[in-house]
Amino acid sequence: MQPFEPQAADQDKRSLKPSLADNRMRRLATGMLVAMLVVLVLANVFLSIHPSIGYLRAFAEAAVVGALADWFAVTALFRQPLGLPIPHTAIVPRNKERIGASLGRFVELNFASPEVVSAKLAGVDLSGNLARWLSTPERTEIFADRVIRLIPQLLDSVEDHHVRRFVSDSLSKRAQHFDLGPLLGEVLAMLIAEKRHQVLLDKLLREADEYVTANEQRIRERVRENTAWLWQRLSMDDKVADSVVAVLREVVAEIGREPEHPLRLKLDAAIEKLISELASSPKYRQQIAAHTRKLLDHPALREFAAGLWRDIRDSLREDIGSVDSAIKAWLREATQSATRALLREEELRWRLNEWIRDVVVEAVQSHQRDVGLLIADTVRNWDTETVTRRIEQQVGEDLQYIRINGTLIGGLVGLTIYIVSRAFG
Repeated sequence: MQPFEPQAADQDKRSLKPSLADNRMRRLATGMLVAMLVVLVLANVFLSIHPSIGYLRAFAEAAVVGALADWFAVTALFRQPLGLPIPHTAIVPRNKERIGASLGRFVELNFASPEVVSAKLAGVDLSGNLARWLSTPERTEIFADRVIRLIPQLLDSVEDHHVRRFVSDSLSKRAQHFDLGPLLGEVLAMLIAEKRHQVLLDKLLREADEYVTANEQRIRERVRENTAWLWQRLSMDDKVADSVVAVLREVVAEIGREPEHPLRLKLDAAIEKLISELASSPKYRQQIAAHTRKLLDHPALREFAAGLWRDIRDSLREDIGSVDSAIKAWLREATQSATRALLREEELRWRLNEWIRDVVVEAVQSHQRDVGLLIADTVRNWDTETVTRRIEQQVGEDLQYIRINGTLIGGLVGLTIYIVSRAFG
């Protein structure tokens, strides 16, 4: 526990001074003791004047005994009477830790128990009370303002590197338990069922035809380079080049015209085989998992997540700072809508109250022991004088009543004994 600052310590000491009522009762109890001592002395001096003085002396004598006994008992609770090392005195200072542990245990069992909290919340309409409080536009506006003010603090509390690490760790953990192979297989199966792969093939064929047309001269040059040793002697290289270009175009056109072309059928078979292997082949699954981990661990993905977070944060700040904040308007409207729904739907309130009670009871049950330990540790860390002063401050006035009652009752008991003894003496 951190030590008190001097100023705080002075304030704490001032707060522990006895109250005016406590001082008044203390002076009254002490004054009665002194008065009984004076009466006892005077009664002994003037005992021979009249027989009735004996009754007064008996009362004063017993009152002094009772007052002294109760003074000793009250004082022994908090300190040693007259500073004498009498056994079983200064009970509170000597048992500070035990008192703290007992107090913590008492609060833990009688106030912080799930049964007590559940019974206390059983008849409370928590959601209804909240809805009624938020039903006025002024309070809805206050609520929206308070929530809006919290958003910048929440944004400032999240660093970019925390976002990068969170995204990377979250995706990595999910990827470890998620098999992408069957999913990719299902995607490919959907493409085959809808003939999307054939559409892609048709587009590739058109691109191939356009490529041949655009690069016809280059194709001719490559044909000449690879057949120069034979066809140049026969002066047929141009014809060969023309034939090659024509064959390429014819092949592309033929595949594009015929839905049942062997190349298309081979493509279907290859994709179906890939779908089957994605769903069942351990090799493919391992390869997909390895590539997925590499992708998730790539710095570019982390930087993308951090950049996306920065953009979101800047947008939120800009909106919150504007006069016509869309977030505030949405929050205000959502609050009003939820309030109307709660006030209108009794079953909704009942279910929400049940949920709140369950959450509170579960929280209390989880931290019930912590409450007792907190109280015990707090009392243990107080210095002895603080503990003594705090307890004495709370019960001091009642303790002075004990001294007063002890004086009066002691006197009455002594007087009664004196009267009985005289009657049967």
